[in-house]
Amino acid sequence: MSRLGAVPLLLLWALPLLLALAMLLPAALDGAAWRMALAHPQLWPALAISLGAGTVAALIATMLSLVLIAGFYNSRTWHGLQALAAAGLAVPHLAFAIGFGFLVMPSGLLARLLVGGEAPPRWVTVQDPWGIALTLALALKESPFLLCAGFAVLSRGDKAGRIRAETRAAASLGHAPGSAFLRVVLPPLLRELRWPLAIVFVYGATVVDMALVLGPTQPPTLATIIWRALNDEDPATNAMGIAMTLLLTMALTAALGGVALLLRAARRGLRGLLTAGPSPLRSPRVLATALGILALAVLTLAILVLVILSLSPRWPYPAVLPPAASIAAWMNMTLAPLWLSLALSFAVAAAAVALAVLWFETQPPARDRWVIGIALLALALPQLATAGGQYRLFLPLGLTGALFGLFLAHLTPVAAYVLIVLAGPYRAFDRRYVAAARALSAPPLTAWLRVKLPLLKAPLSTAAAIGFAVAVAQYVPAQLIAAGRWSTLPMEAVTLSSGGNRPLTAAFALVLAAPPLFAFLAAALLGRPRWR
Repeated sequence: MSRLGAVPLLLLWALPLLLALAMLLPAALDGAAWRMALAHPQLWPALAISLGAGTVAALIATMLSLVLIAGFYNSRTWHGLQALAAAGLAVPHLAFAIGFGFLVMPSGLLARLLVGGEAPPRWVTVQDPWGIALTLALALKESPFLLCAGFAVLSRGDKAGRIRAETRAAASLGHAPGSAFLRVVLPPLLRELRWPLAIVFVYGATVVDMALVLGPTQPPTLATIIWRALNDEDPATNAMGIAMTLLLTMALTAALGGVALLLRAARRGLRGLLTAGPSPLRSPRVLATALGILALAVLTLAILVLVILSLSPRWPYPAVLPPAASIAAWMNMTLAPLWLSLALSFAVAAAAVALAVLWFETQPPARDRWVIGIALLALALPQLATAGGQYRLFLPLGLTGALFGLFLAHLTPVAAYVLIVLAGPYRAFDRRYVAAARALSAPPLTAWLRVKLPLLKAPLSTAAAIGFAVAVAQYVPAQLIAAGRWSTLPMEAVTLSSGGNRPLTAAFALVLAAPPLFAFLAAALLGRPRWR
């Protein structure tokens, strides 16, 4: 196998990522930056809010996902739940945060439907000091990601067959469906979900765009403080932001390490529970149905509120529907951010899939652990750390404010997701199909195009859709590397969310949500077997 096939992925993705992280090392030795960071009056309260929001959101999302999986596992609605989870995954975090904010704010749709009255209730539901709105929005938005990760585990070839066989064996021994799920399905599922769970926790504790829309302000989350410091024109404040980023990274690492130690200590007690005899524990079908309907209703209402607001020049309280409709907000939209986001996301997703395919085609499976490890590192580290390092790396190279710099910044998370999604299906492909084509005198490229590509079109289409959706939603790296010269959809949406033009904000949020939804729909259509 040619080693040259690894060069494009290493040069365009792995090397820039590792160099960007290396650029953070000098900040670790900057005493002045650390003193400035530790003296910040909001540091520790902001850190507590960040860790609390990330922890509680991850716990709620985990419990919601596990209840849904346990309630519908091997049922007739199993595939329908997968489709709904994919649709929820396609909605960008920022678009959902804006819709959720308009839904739960004191003059939002929920207050109009449930409270009424002449004036909005005096609730503090958005940017509340405890971060409750941010936590709930994170939990609801991360649940589809964990659901899709769980579906991937329970549908993976021999593992899925083995789990189904063990579930039937447990049922034959007298275990009720809930007991069989708890003792047979849940342990390998949680073992495979450890990295997705870590990613959800880190994302919730370090998210910037959702925190700017829904998070508290006095004090804000630590990610918000870091974000403002990194965008400050003062070099000393920038250095303080990097030091805070390292502090936040260390706190997250310590938290994850503490959880790992607690689980290891509790392993013996859990083993006794999981190896207990038959139990009449039922499947939580009713609870799963109720929670699924509630989560779907919130997501649907959030999008519906965006549609109504985008068509409403005014929406006086307590009217459930606006008195008049107008498309003025849509007519006043600036289309340049849309075209830039679409072009950039298409290019990044295509490049990520091409780089991943080139790697898997030319490198032995034993080397996958290195690129998958780097991919997990890229996703498990706070995005503020990688984006801050990229800014310091790109600045002397003249890549800040350049389209190629934006491309590389977006490629970092996109390629990581694509590699993780494609690794399993690509390595599980039966090579005998290609060997048969080669035996019939087909050239290597023809065998790949006519045999392997059609058989792998479903995972390739899914990986491309995920990459496109991730690229569209990037805010932190885009804002830093664009250096004010370029504007993407997330940048415009965050800017508008802090203003008073609600119709235009809603219109931009809908435009931000539409491309990923269409990408996943196209992936579902392209991935269908040709004989259906």
